[in-house]
Amino acid sequence: MLFVTRDFFLWFLPVSLLAFHAALAVGMRSLLVPMLLVASAVFYCWGDLEHAPVLVGSVLFNYAIGRALSGAHLSDGHRKAVLVAAIVVDLALLGVFKYAGFILSNLPLVGVTPPAVEIALPVGISFYTFTQIAFLVDLYGKGLQQRDIAGYGLFASYFPDIVAGPIIHWREVMPQFAQLRRGETFSFGSAGYASMLVEGAFMFSIGLLKKLLIADQLAVFADLGYGDVASLHFVDAWLVSLAYTFQIYFDFSGYADMAIGVSLLFGVRLPLNFNSPYKAVSIQDFWRRWHMTLSRWLRDYLYIPMGGSRVPTAKIYRNLFVTFLLGGLWHGAAWTFVAWGALHGLACCCQRAWSSAGHRMPNWAGIVVTFLFVNLSWVYFRAPDFAAANRLLATMAHPHPGFTIRILQVWPLLIVGALLVWCCPNSQSLAAGTLGRRVGVAGGLAGAAILVAMVATNISRPSPFIYYSF
Repeated sequence: MLFVTRDFFLWFLPVSLLAFHAALAVGMRSLLVPMLLVASAVFYCWGDLEHAPVLVGSVLFNYAIGRALSGAHLSDGHRKAVLVAAIVVDLALLGVFKYAGFILSNLPLVGVTPPAVEIALPVGISFYTFTQIAFLVDLYGKGLQQRDIAGYGLFASYFPDIVAGPIIHWREVMPQFAQLRRGETFSFGSAGYASMLVEGAFMFSIGLLKKLLIADQLAVFADLGYGDVASLHFVDAWLVSLAYTFQIYFDFSGYADMAIGVSLLFGVRLPLNFNSPYKAVSIQDFWRRWHMTLSRWLRDYLYIPMGGSRVPTAKIYRNLFVTFLLGGLWHGAAWTFVAWGALHGLACCCQRAWSSAGHRMPNWAGIVVTFLFVNLSWVYFRAPDFAAANRLLATMAHPHPGFTIRILQVWPLLIVGALLVWCCPNSQSLAAGTLGRRVGVAGGLAGAAILVAMVATNISRPSPFIYYSF
């Protein structure tokens, strides 16, 4: 199920909210976590019933491993062996569904004819796999106790974030589930209760408008251009690349806003995933602002375990490059994603060398250079193959007259996107005002967002979120 469908607006969300807040109002707090768990199961099965057993199996397996790691009956050596085996199983499951087709498609390179096999990707598998691996690693390292299967199951399958993140950390949400039961942070009728609901409506509405009014409209031009790269002129190529650069931001940050917003309606605060990334003054700054929860995961569970910055300089650069290379592969099973990750890894290495030499760049220049690099690297992320990506970049590098009138029509959307990105506060800044100021604005935004959603879903089928397939 998507946040931008009539099923979600007319059935799932109203029923879930009514049941949850009715239980909250009459003091039946013991039902809140089970109700959210049931809602999450319905949400997932509605859109991907075929792969629900994969999710259930993953959750039960990792819960059992967590119980084993929490027990006192295992020696340190056995605990480490259990952790390593569990991570291998988790990554193997991800590998079968996400990378088996990629591996098979490359067998002809070594003279082997691959069998004809198609493996559908379970929705959200990258997100719930990384989430659970982090949990097991922390459980092993910190000697925590895990007994609550309902809380754990909800943590691993929580419907606002399971499709496309944020990648939640257990420390951020599991204590909140416990607090829901105890009534510590979300009491019916309190000022904090009202504030959280208003903020949730505000964030969800902004995200929905980002998706339907900007991202989906830009998608038309990005798809048009990437679908026929050979016909593009110099101006077209730049407009197409910029269309996707803004599309992916408004699409993914829109989803993150909606996930955070709808979760707030149930009294749970998810971590921020975006902080105006196109205002970044360097590529390192960009990754502090873009997909922040993935950056954190890669830092804590890949970069630092490899040695991070506590090793000789050559190994620091190796660690940076490998982290981004694997981060690129996480996004998709294709060489273009590997190239995208490699480009960002090289850029981070270059920036580190530049900074270590004592060089500095004015902020405005840093923003321009970083944005241009990010825009160019998105070409490999979006293009169907290397040939299309290289053709588009070559066209962008050779000015010549001419343009396609259909592509030129994207200008107004790009101007709106640029103004929102560089001249306006981001969604979390807008949502941080006082309760009195936000009530009217949130109500108006919510009404407009629902109206736009109803119109959009009646006249067309909303496009899936870009990160839906990761």
